[in-house]
Amino acid sequence: MKRILLAVLISGLFSSCEFRKQYHFGLAVDSTEAISVDQLISNSSGEDVIVKGTVSAVCQGEGCWMKLDAGNGEQIFVDWDKKFSVPKDIEGKTVFIHGYSYLDTTTEVELNQIQLDKSQSNDEIMLKDSSHDKVAFKADGVQIK
Repeated sequence: MKRILLAVLISGLFSSCEFRKQYHFGLAVDSTEAISVDQLISNSSGEDVIVKGTVSAVCQGEGCWMKLDAGNGEQIFVDWDKKFSVPKDIEGKTVFIHGYSYLDTTTEVELNQIQLDKSQSNDEIMLKDSSHDKVAFKADGVQIK
């Protein structure tokens, strides 16, 4: 009888507590000094920085990259050279990432392949610039809230 009462008490204790899952991958991330994705794009300096953003896409193969939404229609690509993997079901979650930004140049060949993959016509493909620079991010630590 005591064991049943103890089990009920413990289960009640656990069910009354709100547990917030928090995941860390790679290096520890101090989220107190984070900047927004939009700030990162505006001031892409290349130095170590912590960025807070909402995940808009995740690699569904190995969890080896993600895209963060800037809130204005833009996104940044984030990868970590397969040093770790993140869960594949984190789209829409808030993350804090530590690392550095850089300008990633997409070549004309890569743009054409992307557009062909999206089944666009040759006319639409030819409207693209010969190359396109976008801010990207190389992470060494990810914290998922």
